Amino acid sequence: MVAILVGLSSLAVGAGKKLAPAADTPVKPKPNGKAAANRLRADWDMGELRMMRLVVDDAQFAPELKANLGNAIDKFAQQQEDLLDQVEADPTTEAAVQKRRAKLHAAYMEKMQAVYKNDDVKKDIAKRMKALDKEIDAIAASAETLMAKLAAVGVTKEQQDRIAPVIKDANKKFKAEVDKSETRSAKDKKNRDKVVASYKEARRKLRQELTPEQREKLTKKLAEEA
Repeated sequence: MVAILVGLSSLAVGAGKKLAPAADTPVKPKPNGKAAANRLRADWDMGELRMMRLVVDDAQFAPELKANLGNAIDKFAQQQEDLLDQVEADPTTEAAVQKRRAKLHAAYMEKMQAVYKNDDVKKDIAKRMKALDKEIDAIAASAETLMAKLAAVGVTKEQQDRIAPVIKDANKKFKAEVDKSETRSAKDKKNRDKVVASYKEARRKLRQELTPEQREKLTKKLAEEA
């Protein structure tokens, strides 16, 4: 009788072990579409492309060349934005999107190579890109920093009075975009294109106030800064 009871107890214990709930299986987090799109935005350096567009508007090229360059940049920028939207909506499409982007980039670079065969054009674009980068650094620092650079190239007191409100407003908008970035830096590639876009309208107004000679002096001064 004792043996039977022991045997029944053992079965009960065994049954208890079998009925014990299984340990929770870790749930794999779903891919974050927005994070993937932001990573690609940085990898593709969308900010650099937006800067290139502004530089083309400033450049002293033949109208036809400027139009062709501008159209090529606008088209490639929009193509990439469409791809980023696709990844954000469905991050599982990233591999296919990367392949598509590689083909689009190759086509874009082929068009740009036709331009870069001209050494003068290539040098001018490089100079203006460097100047714009320094201009962005200046507006990121403070409105006063950029105003000081304008004074240094002969911008008159009357011009400065008209420009100052535009630059101060631009600095506020600029900083608001910078504060949204992970690194809170104007050079954060995940947010660089939005930072550049926030300054675009103010920059257009600034250049309208400057004479062609003043614009070129400012570009030269900024490009030559270490």
